[in-house]
Amino acid sequence: MRAAVRTAAIATLSVTAMGLGTPLALAHGEGGSASSGGSYGASYDRGDGRDGVRAASYINRDTGATTENPDVNRGSSCANPDQYDRQRLSDPGTANRNVHNDACFLDRQGQKVNGPASFQSSGVGFISACPDPDGAGPEYSRLSDTNRDGRNDLCFQSSYQMTGAAGDLEFHARLNNNTTAGTQYVVWCADADANGCRDERVKDDITIKWTNG
Repeated sequence: MRAAVRTAAIATLSVTAMGLGTPLALAHGEGGSASSGGSYGASYDRGDGRDGVRAASYINRDTGATTENPDVNRGSSCANPDQYDRQRLSDPGTANRNVHNDACFLDRQGQKVNGPASFQSSGVGFISACPDPDGAGPEYSRLSDTNRDGRNDLCFQSSYQMTGAAGDLEFHARLNNNTTAGTQYVVWCADADANGCRDERVKDDITIKWTNG
């Protein structure tokens, strides 16, 4: 029964229903800003003559948490995203310096709208958390290793968060790296077919430069 509900949810929240238009190829940096406090990046799309939405992905500073990241702007948000982070590697076997990536779909009035979406990682690092949008409800998330290299690189979520807690109406993922310094690119996109961002048009991205110190 739960599987049937999930399938129906994805079909209902289709790209067409959201007015998200025709897919294009994935290109890191095509939409997002690589500078601190950059603009939204992803452009509006008037698919099928509908008013479009745009994707806005940002790095959350995690103010007050043990993972608080001083390299990220305090006001980083969907409206004012910081999309570039320089971060030390987490200690071996831990996620003590993981990075919090949040995202929204925004309509032309700046209101948050819902729809299935994915975070997709490439380069170094991996996706360490892909939370369920509504706990025990019908929505769901799926974390997977699409290229079978031992690192989870795709986080699909059927909905934005709806738990009654802080962060509702946004999408969330955690990114981590405790092995190899380098650059991690994370694209976030509308993903009605739940297969990643390479065939999607409405998307935005962040960049993390992982260092040894």
